[in-house]
Amino acid sequence: MVTWDSKIKTESMSWLLEDESPGVRYLALRDLLDMPTEDSELIKARERAHREGPIAKILDAMHPDGYWIEPGPGYLPKYTSTVWSIILLGQLGAKIDMDPRIHLACGYLGE
Repeated sequence: MVTWDSKIKTESMSWLLEDESPGVRYLALRDLLDMPTEDSELIKARERAHREGPIAKILDAMHPDGYWIEPGPGYLPKYTSTVWSIILLGQLGAKIDMDPRIHLACGYLGE
C-alpha cells in the first residue's frame, strides 16, 4: 500500500518544519506528522503560530468588538470580512482557547 508519506521527499518535509514559518510548521506537525495534542513540540508550535504569522495578523486586524471591516453579519467584502476571517482562522488551525479574540469573534458571528 502506498501512503502519502512514502512519496514526500525528505527536503520537502524539512522545509515544512522550518522555524521561519510558524503556522506552516504547526500544521505540518499536527496534520502530517500526526503529533498528539499533548506533545510539547506541538504545543510550542501552536502557541507560536498564534503569536506570529497569519493567525496573529488576522486577529490584529479585528475590531475590538469582534468583527472585521464593518459591523453586521459580515460576509462582504469577500475574503476580508468577518465570516471569511473566521473561516481562514479555522483553516490555519486557530484554536478558540488560544486567544480570547477568537472566542469574541465567534460569539459576535453567532449573535
